[in-house]
Amino acid sequence: MTEAFRERGSVLMLMPAAVLILVILGAIAVDRAVIFGAQRDLVATAEAAANDAAGLGLAVDDLRANGTKHYDPGRINRAVALAADRADGQVTASWELRGSVVVVHLSRRVKLVFSQAIPGSAGTQIVVATATASLISS
Repeated sequence: MTEAFRERGSVLMLMPAAVLILVILGAIAVDRAVIFGAQRDLVATAEAAANDAAGLGLAVDDLRANGTKHYDPGRINRAVALAADRADGQVTASWELRGSVVVVHLSRRVKLVFSQAIPGSAGTQIVVATATASLISS
């Protein structure tokens, strides 16, 4: 027997390893897509919350009385909480004022699809988003 004849099936032994690697890479791609989609949705929610807080949080009485922009923290808090309640999943929201700019911070835990099956893996990922908004008057 020639040596080439004895080694004919050796490539077939590598095939299960190659399939396993492709399955693992596919699982990583799916989990990253889940994280990216959740983060994109959270950024949109943070932008909406910041816009709502900048518009609805303005103390209208002060603006009408003496023309000064003054934010009411209670109104901002309600606007941000309402936007966070409408988001998918359990969203943790916080906000701050930087001068006349409203900054909204949101975070949520995203459940992954395939990483849950890996022993020692958390199976979840925390996604965060920050958005700013301010009213500009002419």
